[in-house]
Amino acid sequence: MNSLKFLLCLGLALCSTAALALSTDREQPITIEADQGQIDDLKGEAVYQGNVIITQGTIRIMAEKVTLHYTDQQDINKVTAQGAPATFRQKPDKSEEFLQASAKQMEYFADQDMLQLTQEARVWQGKDVVTGEKITYDTRGGIIRAFKGRSSQERVTVTLQPRRDK
Repeated sequence: MNSLKFLLCLGLALCSTAALALSTDREQPITIEADQGQIDDLKGEAVYQGNVIITQGTIRIMAEKVTLHYTDQQDINKVTAQGAPATFRQKPDKSEEFLQASAKQMEYFADQDMLQLTQEARVWQGKDVVTGEKITYDTRGGIIRAFKGRSSQERVTVTLQPRRDK
C-alpha cells in the first residue's frame, strides 16, 4: 500500500500555493501508530483505530480512526480520518508557523484531488482562521470553499490578521 501517496496528497491538499509543504517531508519515513490496525486486501482497505498518529517529516495526522481505501494496484483512492476532532498539521516552506486543520471527519478523494473537512471544520495558520460546518479544498485548482451549517446561526467565519512588512 502506498501510504506515502496518501500523506503527500493530504499534505498538499491542505497547503495553498503561497504556503507549499515543507519540501523535505516527502523524503521522510512514514510512521503509523494505533491501538490496532487491519489490512483487508480483498476489500482494498486498511483501518487503523484508537489514538491513531501518522507522521512523516513535519506532517502529523491524529484521529480516532483512519481508513485507507486503495485500488488493486495499491494506489490510495480515498482516505477517511475521524475523531473528536481529527487533526492535521504541516509546516510549510518559508514559514515559522504550522498549517493546521481539524474536523470530526476528513476525507481525501485522490481521483478528484479534493480534500473535504466536515463537522466543525477549521483550517488555520497562525491567527488566520477559516471555520465552517464544511470546508473543501480543490488541490488542482487551489480553491477553498467554506459552507455554513443547516442552522442560520452556523455561518462561515474567516479571520485574517493584518500583514506587516518585514
